[in-house]
Amino acid sequence: MSLAIAFSLSIVAFTVTLPADAGLLAYMLFLAIVRLICGEGPARTRCYHHVNLLAVVATMLSALQVLLPSILLMSRPTSSITDSVKLFFEAATAFVAFIKPRPHQRKDRTAGDDENKEETRPSPEETCSWLSYYCSYEWLTYLIFRGCRRDLCMNDLPPLPDYDAPLLWLERMMTQRLRRGKTFITLCRVLKADIKVMIFWSLATSITEYIAPFAMYRLLGFLENPRDVIVHPFLWITLLLGGPMARSISYQQYIFTSTRLLVRVDVLLIQEIYQTALRSYQFSEQDNHMEKGAETSNRRDMTTLVSYDVDAIDSARDIFYVATAGTLSTLIAMIFLYHMLGWPSTIGVLTLVLLTPLPALLSRRMSHIQQTVLRATDARISTISEYLHSIRTVKYLGWETAVEKKVNDIRAIEQKRLWKRNFHSATISLAGDLLPLVTLLVMFSVFVLFTNQPLRAPAAFTSLTIVETLRSQFVWLSNVSRWAAQGIESLRRVDHFLESAVELKRHPAGPPMFNNATFRRTPAADFKLQNLSITFREKTLNVVTGHTGSGKSSLLLSLLGETILEVGSASCPSDVAYVPQTAWLQNDSIRQNILFYSPFNKARYDSVIDACALLPDFRTFPSGDQTHVGEQGSSLSGGQRQRISLARAIYSCSETLLLDDVFSALDTHTTNLVYERCFQSDLLVGRTVILVTNLPAAIQDASLIISMQHGAVEEVIEAKKQLKISLKVAIEEMESRKDLASQVTAIPEEGQESGNVPSEHIFLLQNSPQQIQMEFTAEGRIPRTLVWKYLLLFGGIPHALLAIISALVVQIAFFSITYWLSVWTSSSPKDNSAVETSSHNPIFYLSIYCGTVLIFLALQFTNNLIYQAGGWRAARTLHTRMLSSLLHAPLSFYTFNPIGRCLNRFGLDTQSLDTVLVDWLRQTLDNGLRFFLRILGVASIMPIFAVPAAVICSLGFAVGEMYTRAQVSVKRLCAVSYSPIVTHFGDTLAGLSIIRARTAHPGIFQSILASYVAERTRACEAQYNLNRWVSVRSDLCAAAVSMAAGAVALWKSDSSVSPGLIGFSLANAIGLSQTILTLVRNMNELEVEMNSFQRVSEYADIVPEDASDGRRLNLDSERVLPPSAGKIEFRNVTAKYTEAGRPVLSDLTLSIRSGTRLAVVGRTGSGKSTLALSLLRFTQLSKGRITIDDISIQDINLQTLRRDLVTMIPQDAILFEGSIRENLDPFGSHSDAELQIALDACSSISTSLPDTTNQLLRLGTIIHPHGANLSHGQCQILSLARALVRRSKIMLLDESTASVDIATEARMQDIMDKQFRGRTVVAICHRLRGVVGGFFDQVLVLGNGEVMELGTPLELIAKKGLFWDMLEATGERDELVKVAEEATALVAKTVDSNG
Repeated sequence: MSLAIAFSLSIVAFTVTLPADAGLLAYMLFLAIVRLICGEGPARTRCYHHVNLLAVVATMLSALQVLLPSILLMSRPTSSITDSVKLFFEAATAFVAFIKPRPHQRKDRTAGDDENKEETRPSPEETCSWLSYYCSYEWLTYLIFRGCRRDLCMNDLPPLPDYDAPLLWLERMMTQRLRRGKTFITLCRVLKADIKVMIFWSLATSITEYIAPFAMYRLLGFLENPRDVIVHPFLWITLLLGGPMARSISYQQYIFTSTRLLVRVDVLLIQEIYQTALRSYQFSEQDNHMEKGAETSNRRDMTTLVSYDVDAIDSARDIFYVATAGTLSTLIAMIFLYHMLGWPSTIGVLTLVLLTPLPALLSRRMSHIQQTVLRATDARISTISEYLHSIRTVKYLGWETAVEKKVNDIRAIEQKRLWKRNFHSATISLAGDLLPLVTLLVMFSVFVLFTNQPLRAPAAFTSLTIVETLRSQFVWLSNVSRWAAQGIESLRRVDHFLESAVELKRHPAGPPMFNNATFRRTPAADFKLQNLSITFREKTLNVVTGHTGSGKSSLLLSLLGETILEVGSASCPSDVAYVPQTAWLQNDSIRQNILFYSPFNKARYDSVIDACALLPDFRTFPSGDQTHVGEQGSSLSGGQRQRISLARAIYSCSETLLLDDVFSALDTHTTNLVYERCFQSDLLVGRTVILVTNLPAAIQDASLIISMQHGAVEEVIEAKKQLKISLKVAIEEMESRKDLASQVTAIPEEGQESGNVPSEHIFLLQNSPQQIQMEFTAEGRIPRTLVWKYLLLFGGIPHALLAIISALVVQIAFFSITYWLSVWTSSSPKDNSAVETSSHNPIFYLSIYCGTVLIFLALQFTNNLIYQAGGWRAARTLHTRMLSSLLHAPLSFYTFNPIGRCLNRFGLDTQSLDTVLVDWLRQTLDNGLRFFLRILGVASIMPIFAVPAAVICSLGFAVGEMYTRAQVSVKRLCAVSYSPIVTHFGDTLAGLSIIRARTAHPGIFQSILASYVAERTRACEAQYNLNRWVSVRSDLCAAAVSMAAGAVALWKSDSSVSPGLIGFSLANAIGLSQTILTLVRNMNELEVEMNSFQRVSEYADIVPEDASDGRRLNLDSERVLPPSAGKIEFRNVTAKYTEAGRPVLSDLTLSIRSGTRLAVVGRTGSGKSTLALSLLRFTQLSKGRITIDDISIQDINLQTLRRDLVTMIPQDAILFEGSIRENLDPFGSHSDAELQIALDACSSISTSLPDTTNQLLRLGTIIHPHGANLSHGQCQILSLARALVRRSKIMLLDESTASVDIATEARMQDIMDKQFRGRTVVAICHRLRGVVGGFFDQVLVLGNGEVMELGTPLELIAKKGLFWDMLEATGERDELVKVAEEATALVAKTVDSNG
């Protein structure tokens, strides 16, 4: 179409125009033909842009030639009809080129960057017309209309443009990193094209924003003296529309580019921080100092880095605008003011220059405060993250109130620093108001006092408008300086993280071996592996054995390169499947956890799950192997998690497997079954297996046995055995398992028997969604009443009303400044000759004006402090409520809500409450009140103005309403899209050693992060671009209001209204346009930020575990219960985990006498853990009751039950960062002497540890997060010490000795025998040697949630029932029977001697 118009233009040009014009148009035709001939490529694109540029230039020149004579009042139009025709066709050509869709140029993605490969259609941003791209943003209109009709989902948003693919930007960042330099310099290099575009549009904005004030100055001059004008006043009225629109286009393009830069900075930094974590050791330089608060890894900083710090760096992007547009705008304003006021303006400018350092000095001080704020934020988020990731342990121990107090103490320190920052923020804002108003006051004072000239309306109100522009610039400068201070500190923190990261050094690829090697876990670790010289045998089973704390786990990590090699050498295959002692699972389905991004091979998969004894578990799950495991496998039992981890390693294609005590969480029967099917079958033929275990069968089958002691190799025993089986046995095994393959994903029908092994942890999987729940997003508009609810958090109704009244008073004071100026100028004489004879007293008017300005500044500062204090209180209250709500939430909440979502609330959403939300609320109220006062002021002087103002403002608010409906949905999508990134960070950091052991998996996980980042980028770009859509339309309405005000003022020029009042009306009308725009933006931003308030409020109102606990008995176990208390009774108990779930305990009746030591045994899924959890009220009783000394546990306060009456030692021994004293007694209710006695008793257990290690176990010893500086067995020992200091009459032991060797288990039982005398002990056991060793009085055998056998060990042996079968399955029956007989005889002898 453009080609046809260009051809027509050339014909017209040859016939009716000059040869030069014809040549230009012919050249355009030539370029259009060349573009058609050229194929897809750069040449075609250049021709397209060139011909369009020529069309625009030709149109502008012709318009100037035709229209210029009509503008001058003294000239006569000279253009002919042919000139008008030519202008029409040239304008048509430019317009068609401007509205025509652009050709799509698809850029190649980086290899592996396929996160949006399903998107076949290009983004409309890439193909929209120039008019839509630069001016109207029409390509987003469909989204606005769709958002008005319904809530938007991710698929509704425009696809991510090809040039914003995350991995593409990561590759560019890594390329620039090779040139060295700090992060800021590197970002500038990567984003230099965006920065140049930002600078261009910022300069254009600074020029165009003075078009409207200049037009107002000329229009007021015409109204004051219409005789001496040359230019037609309609030009100035036209510029009142055209100037703001030109400014709008320039400014919105700047914002469009700057927000795109913001998104790209997010993409770059999040991915680089993640990549650095993947490639680095997980300890920091602070490990060199063993002091309180030392970090074992950079993990605790990363949540803050990717939320607070990246966001702070984003907020500092406007430094480019301030440095360019701010400088040029100030220069233009100075020239303009000098033209109007003369030399007094230089005094005002000098005042401005002298006061300018004030915001900078305050910002420097604020930068130091920000450092302290971020350190406190780090501590708070890392502490919350640590406790939430171990929420089960917190609840088992009844530590909710202690954790709440600890976090609130940290929050109090953070809020104290936040208040200092908020006070400085209010002071900086005051400086932003102070500079321009004082400058204007000084100029007017000097002008009136020293020039002896009257202050006239054109100069006064134009100066007021210019200074208002300067005021907005300096307010912007103060904000940017504050944001820059925070951004600089965040950049320092990012640089520190990247520079302090120690790159992981993998050993050379080769057979697994050590050659005189010495390793440390961290630079500050006292324990080390010394002089290791081991050559593991390939394609065979290698077993590493030894006592607890001897260095077995460290040996495997050292082989993987996860520890520091001090001397010697080592080698390891490049692709290793590693299974740690604590199982690591992703929050995904069971199948995906086993596949671990490997191709699905059904035959191999079926064999693996059968070998790991997972088929019976799958049959109990409603979705089979498609069942989601929850965060960190929280929906599964410990044994199920461990077997899935083992299955992941066996299914992998790795030829080398490192397995760390994979049988510790399994019962004897399951251990023998898994060992037989995995290690004595064909699954591991030809693969090198290094197994840490004390399992006798594995030691017998091993080709190489390494015994560890004190971090050194005590003995190496070689045998001539390999992992192989005969072909006949392999075929028989495969045939016997074919029938089982079809049962893998089968879902039992209603009423069908689902096998004999129901998992006690399927409680949250039955009759519930078998995937992680989508994050809740509110639908529709944010309720307006939510703002009032937020105001009430300022301190109740009085504080809320005070905030509203103070905002009104401030706006009245601001409005009085311009009103008094109109009174002043109206009383001024009309010409300079009348000044001396006039009774006009400028000192009086100047004094009132000065007082009004000072009152406004004082009120503004007070108002700011009122809102800062109210927002500070609201943030404190909400954080406290949300923390309490999450700590007291039921465990089912965490099964379907990842911890990343909670951390998102404590991170970005809390940051919004701390800093952003209250500012948007204050600005919205300020601009809303200012809007109504401006309307009232203009309409009172020019009533006719109310008609166009009402129409245009109604259109503006309608556009804003449409925008808000869509924007709220998009903002929610942005918030929701961030949670998967935080969760992915957490999952990755928890399983780093497993991921890095595999060759391809670091890249796979990087690509997964890129896909999450792409989704967030897509949502964020839509959010920011929708702002541009509404802003240009609001700007158009605002410009139309200005033009209407100018037209009305021109129409009223013959009336009796004084120029001062007309100037007042015009200034307020032009200010009204800016107020409308700002109000619409503020209302939208407030509604968007209120989403954070709504999200936090949602988590602050979670229904607690027992909402009626206030009515429960708050028993003190020693004061209320008698000394012999501890009797437990289960009376016909049927328990399940959800109301809709199936029973896990079925009509169970059991009586446990006070002081009895009961061992609970049974196969996996028999209900052992459920029995213990029911006693702590983690299950729902659909029938029967559980009593402690005849008091129903339903009548006992949960905290009292779990903290005072019952103490549980869980299977996973979790320690928290802090001293051993804090880990033993977080409530501070015991003396140091009591704690030291318990610690000394348990420290004596670790006789296998070197003396230097035992010396570290003192009350002041610092424990790293999750006990990372201790072995798994040592953590279990300290977990026992934690139980010793509690005075509970009932002790629950959930496989508490699973992580220690047999000798250590015996010593632990000796300690418990002495310390737990008179207490009732219920222990879930897997090791039968400990069961029959004399510690336990009775043995309970559970099956299908029912009591199968109950009696003393010898009674059950004599019965030869299920317990006998379990002894038989160990292969050590005779020895265990002998141990039981000897233990019983010893106990009887002891009783006789004491009797």
